[in-house]
Amino acid sequence: MVEYASITAAVTFFVTSLGGVYGKVLPTTTVKATALVVTVARTHNVSGPQARAAYSKAPFAKPALRYLYALGWLGSASNLAACKAAQILGPDPEVAATQSLQASPQALAALRASHLTVKQAAAAIGKGTTDGCG
Repeated sequence: MVEYASITAAVTFFVTSLGGVYGKVLPTTTVKATALVVTVARTHNVSGPQARAAYSKAPFAKPALRYLYALGWLGSASNLAACKAAQILGPDPEVAATQSLQASPQALAALRASHLTVKQAAAAIGKGTTDGCG
């Protein structure tokens, strides 16, 4: 079975960003979230303007969920070929995101600290992954 490399990448982006400027919680403002998304994008060969656009079009109100959506989008945009293959052959991206998040104690701790559920986070990452693959 083909795995969603983009989901794994998004969760990895999420976990590694936790050690950065904003600490062990997800960003709570648009300014912080956008800055962090752009930083992550640049380290994975995706342009800053594309990252900002992905954050801006996220269909969520909370900056933390918009941030997770953008990370899902970046995971797809950084490896389109693998993403398209996984869309055809892999599991639903939300299911894959749930599994990846549950396997990461750091991600779970950050979600708890940010008052988000795994289901909310997985929905945001899954939607971003699908949209970024399109």
